[in-house]
Amino acid sequence: MLNDLPPDRPQTSWGRRLARRVTAVAVLVAGLAGLALAPLPASAAPPYATEATLDSVQFTDSTVQGGTKTELTGAWSLPDNPATAAGFVVDLPQGLRGLQDAFPLLDAAGETVGDCLTTETQLICDFDNAYLASHPVDLSGTFSFWATVTTEVTEQTTVDYDFGTVTATVDVTPAASPCTQACTFGGRPNSKGGEYDNATDTIVWEVAVGAGPGGMTGGQTVVVEDLLGADQVLIPESATGERYPALWATNTLETLPNGFEAPGPFTRLPSTDYTVSADGTTVTFTASQGYFYNVEYLSKVTDGGAAGTYKNDAEITVGTEKTSPTTAQVTRHGGSGTGGGTEVGSFTIAKQVLGDSANLDGLRYRGSYTVTPPGRSAVTGEFTVTPGTSWNSPRFPAGSTVELSESLDGLPTNLDWAAPEFSPQSFVIGGGSTLAVSLTNTATLRMQSFSALKSLSGASAATALVPADTEYVIEYSYPAGPGFAAGAGELTLVAGTPAESPALPVGADVTIRERAPEAVQGVTWGTPRISPERFTVGDQAITVSVSNPVTTTTPPPTPGAPASGLASTGMDAATSTVLLAVLLLGGGASLVVGRRFRSSR
Repeated sequence: MLNDLPPDRPQTSWGRRLARRVTAVAVLVAGLAGLALAPLPASAAPPYATEATLDSVQFTDSTVQGGTKTELTGAWSLPDNPATAAGFVVDLPQGLRGLQDAFPLLDAAGETVGDCLTTETQLICDFDNAYLASHPVDLSGTFSFWATVTTEVTEQTTVDYDFGTVTATVDVTPAASPCTQACTFGGRPNSKGGEYDNATDTIVWEVAVGAGPGGMTGGQTVVVEDLLGADQVLIPESATGERYPALWATNTLETLPNGFEAPGPFTRLPSTDYTVSADGTTVTFTASQGYFYNVEYLSKVTDGGAAGTYKNDAEITVGTEKTSPTTAQVTRHGGSGTGGGTEVGSFTIAKQVLGDSANLDGLRYRGSYTVTPPGRSAVTGEFTVTPGTSWNSPRFPAGSTVELSESLDGLPTNLDWAAPEFSPQSFVIGGGSTLAVSLTNTATLRMQSFSALKSLSGASAATALVPADTEYVIEYSYPAGPGFAAGAGELTLVAGTPAESPALPVGADVTIRERAPEAVQGVTWGTPRISPERFTVGDQAITVSVSNPVTTTTPPPTPGAPASGLASTGMDAATSTVLLAVLLLGGGASLVVGRRFRSSR
């Protein structure tokens, strides 16, 4: 029956398992290559925009034996608000060969922080972009992975393994001593072993049927029943298409690397050489003279490797003799990891101004915030916001307490500002949320009037011609300013009597001018003198003086009067009168002199 094996089938169970491991390695390497070639929505392979810091690596055992598997653990951390993609690569130093595996980094709530891949030479961990976006601060975690110690020593030696930024130290003892004596095969008992495949979370259980040095006696009926342990189910086919259970056999011995002899190599027998029960637990076959037999079962781990160790028993019956159950236990030499970050939140401040708010839309209001994250020192900052808009804060760790304040310094001083009103002013930041805060300022415009006093200037003869009840009108105007619109008005004055204006906005730049007075016969109005002509309304009232110079008007010539050189002299009436008197006096004197002259003759 052994000669019916197709020539392309693996010739030993070890060869079959090696082929399976090579296939798993190929799948993992291909997956790694895919990470480098094709972008993933959640993470990406190196090179990274942000590299995590490798904080530590250590062995879980203080002493390890050369050639055996050992577990290593480590810690990592990321800076706050990391740029994506983010991750880290740990190059395994010479003397350690990683066991192929893939595992997630999980936070306390079971959410995936990232994914790690162990190859023979590296540990590669990619962080999930979405997780980093929602948990961007306090990012740190741990990892564990398994490796085979390939360091060769002849005596126990302390070895430092360099991981670049950190070093792990362990005592390495020599590998199992090779056979030096009594190496001849003396038969084997019933036994069972298993091998965990991390790539598929399956276990190949191998039951060795006991036999003497010369193999089994031909014609014996052999029944092998598998008694599966917890967290497992038997499956009939592997990921590569191999059927289970399977029967393997050999009638030769081989020398192992350590010098011992053992049955092998084994050949897988065709399914026609044995029967399998309907539930797949029991294999029955007839032994051939001088052969050794192994039965293999395949189980699927149902908890994803969480238990870590898995147990299996087998009962073997040869002829009528049933042996005690043979027990085996395997350990999943796989990695695991933790991670986590703190969710963040933010707040906005929306500004509104009540009261006398005219022309304040572009005004910038300034304030400050104090944020105290859990377990950290307080941080402070400032904000600037204009009415009708919102200011957006930075993101802070969830659970941070916030205190807000606003400064009134630099605001227009012609307004009285009420205390700022925040809603709320103190609060706690929630994770993944933005709290809307309103900030209200109420402004009250101060008002003040001014007074005006009218007076006349000039000769009394002129001012006397102006009626005492003459009314004068002054006009005032001012442009818009903080808290008020542009305005204008007028005051009616009577000379010598003060007049008060309506209340005007403090801060208004007022311009005064006088409307031309009504004409008064015999009077010429001069240019008015206004003091001050421009002023800014303050908290203290001011008085504006308006003085009008006046002069008398020259009467026009009497119709039909002889022309006189006087008219062309431009003399005023008083001067003409004086001159006429002089001339008359001069004429009289001439008459007297004439009479005296004639008398003497």
